[in-house]
Order: sequence, then structure tokens, then C-alpha cells
Amino acid sequence: MIGAAVGILIAITVVVALLPSSSFLKNFVQENPQVPGGLKAASTEIKPVIVTINKTSVLSFTNKESIIDTKFDVLNPNGVTVILEAITYDLYENGVLVGHGQIGERLEGALESSNYYTLVEHYTNQLDGKVILENTGNNPELWSALQKNDTKWSIVGQAFYNTNTVLSGQPGSIGFNSTQ
Repeated sequence: MIGAAVGILIAITVVVALLPSSSFLKNFVQENPQVPGGLKAASTEIKPVIVTINKTSVLSFTNKESIIDTKFDVLNPNGVTVILEAITYDLYENGVLVGHGQIGERLEGALESSNYYTLVEHYTNQLDGKVILENTGNNPELWSALQKNDTKWSIVGQAFYNTNTVLSGQPGSIGFNSTQ
């Protein structure tokens, strides 16, 4: 009976020490390139990814619909690989909300989805987001600007990322905005 209680107490202590919020691993694991990726990710403070908009342009245009393409540059400033779960964003033209876009999808529980992006350490990935705008007739100014290729795009969004290693997951999100 006492042995079982001691075993449970030891198990609880180990779990608490390995939690991402615990500084145990950060103090225990030294900066060392030979440290396995999981321990390195668990012992490293993760910096937010950096999202910039490279370009927003009209990919195709008809009287019924238009496809708007946005090229995102996503930099991982960390010394470990980070998973970009999703980028969600609102697309504005001349200050008016005209559409919503999403790249990837938020992870639920374990890595069930294959619709995420691996961001290698200290590397910039370029991702394309597409928004389909339908001409409902309610915004003639937008359709005129699209037709003349005279648009003023603004994008406001959120990027969701995670280390999601076996030993820890350090989820984070960062907002961004850009005007072109």
C-alpha cells in the first residue's frame, strides 16, 4: 500500500516536472546541438513566428467572381522546428471587409490533420492564400476597382503555431496586419 502511494507520488512529480510551463527542463537541459529535438524544443523558449505579406493580387477576374491571391512570408526565428497550424485573415479593399481566408487548420488534440506546415528553424516559407469574391451587385466600387486593377488591399490576421513535440507543446499565436 505504501509502495503504491510512493509510486503515484513519483509519477506525479515526473509529470509536473515535464510540463511545458515548468522550468525544470529549461534549467536541466543545457544549450547543446547534440540534444534531441524534443528535449531542445521543450527546453527552449519559443519566439513568435513572423508573418509578412509579400503581395496581394487579382489572380482571375470575371463579372461573376474574382480570385484574390495573397503571398505570405512566414519566418521561424527559433532554433527548433515549429508547426504552423493555420493563418486566418480578413481581406479589406479600401477599408471595406470583402472576404475571409484561411491557410491550414487548427490542430485538435494530437496531430490528426495533415493540413499544417512545418517551419524549419531560421527559415522563411512562402505560402499562398486564395479568397474567392462573388459579385453580388452590392459593392460596385469593389468590382470597378478590380476591373481597373486599382485596389488598395489591407489584411488583418492571426497565425497559430506550436512546437507540439512528444514532451511538450508550446502553442502560440501572433496577430499581423498589412496594407498594400
